[in-house]
Amino acid sequence: MITTTPVLPILVNRSISLCQLFRIYLTIGLTGFGPALAVETKKHLVKKLHWISEEDFINGLALAQLLPGATWVSLTVYVGYKIRGIAGALTCFFAFLLPPFGIMLLLSYTYFTYGAVPDINILFKGMAVVVAGLIAHAVVEIGTSAITDGKGIVIALSSFGIMLHRTNIFALLFFAALAGILFYYQSLKRQNTDAAVEHVPLATSVKPIPLRQIIILAIVLAAITFGVSGQPVLLQLGSVFFRMGALLFGGGFAMIPFIQQEVVTHYHWLMLDEFVVGIALGQVTPGPVLITATFVGYKVAAVSGAIAATLGIFSPSLFLVMITAEIHQKIRNNTCVKSAIKGIAAAFAGMMLVVAIDLARYSLVNLLSIVIALAAFGTLRFCRFDTVWVVLSGTMVYWLLNMY
Repeated sequence: MITTTPVLPILVNRSISLCQLFRIYLTIGLTGFGPALAVETKKHLVKKLHWISEEDFINGLALAQLLPGATWVSLTVYVGYKIRGIAGALTCFFAFLLPPFGIMLLLSYTYFTYGAVPDINILFKGMAVVVAGLIAHAVVEIGTSAITDGKGIVIALSSFGIMLHRTNIFALLFFAALAGILFYYQSLKRQNTDAAVEHVPLATSVKPIPLRQIIILAIVLAAITFGVSGQPVLLQLGSVFFRMGALLFGGGFAMIPFIQQEVVTHYHWLMLDEFVVGIALGQVTPGPVLITATFVGYKVAAVSGAIAATLGIFSPSLFLVMITAEIHQKIRNNTCVKSAIKGIAAAFAGMMLVVAIDLARYSLVNLLSIVIALAAFGTLRFCRFDTVWVVLSGTMVYWLLNMY
């Protein structure tokens, strides 16, 4: 008979102060861009300060990629939770988001206040042209990694067709998850049989769901909802972005089709040209790419809207990590979960293709815009330059050629 070994609760390291955690993650949030955020986290907390082990970092990265929402925010919350429990998770969460939120708020104010000025308007149009190339690159990247067989192609093409008809985006998400289970469950179950036998102690030595955390988080959610209930627009902003953060996988570019469907097509909060600028600003702003939510919220309800949208899209990562931090191995090994995510990943490629077509129709209006978009695509695809520099340099080239 196999016996299970109970896992000790996460040990809180009180020798590391919350102020120290706040300062470190303020720095990471100010200097890290996209995937480089993981590198910055490892450099500071694993190699330099030795506040968490390499194993803890890898576990946090695995959990962040498994959960819906913003991957790097989930990693941040996991690290804070491992070091100082719930207080550490909250501290790291707010410190990490504060710099990108402040920068995006300033950029949003600049765009919506001065965007009609000809010189600035050309600058933002250049951003939109470069984004068309970025999205095309994202389609290729997501497609090559997520579509590995004929079943994946069927899911991707079906999602492409459904997305063209502007159906309910969450119904499409359900379709993709169900298709993944139907297509991949049996094969993944056979593949995982031997691995499950080899790792029985790891898979079985898990804690029960932490009810204390769930109760605390439920109270927090209820308090936030009550606080904004008197302002319907804030409640709507927060709930829409919270739903996306809680249900959508992949983070970053993979969530763009869903955001576009909600904020452009369904609620009409942004025009397509404004949405494209929001994506571009999310690329050049440090921190998570989904900080674009701040841009949307600012357009709808100024600073209070920016806060509501930002907390809405990122708070699910905070809640989900604290609930699952000690049981993620069991979730990770669940065949249903793995097959559903595989189906969703394949669907992303089809949905991203629709977004790429929409952006190309809007942005690529002349030969110059086509050349710059293709240059951005080729640079990212074959030279592997940092996305931030591609956006900035491509935008400046477009601006200079239009000005002179």
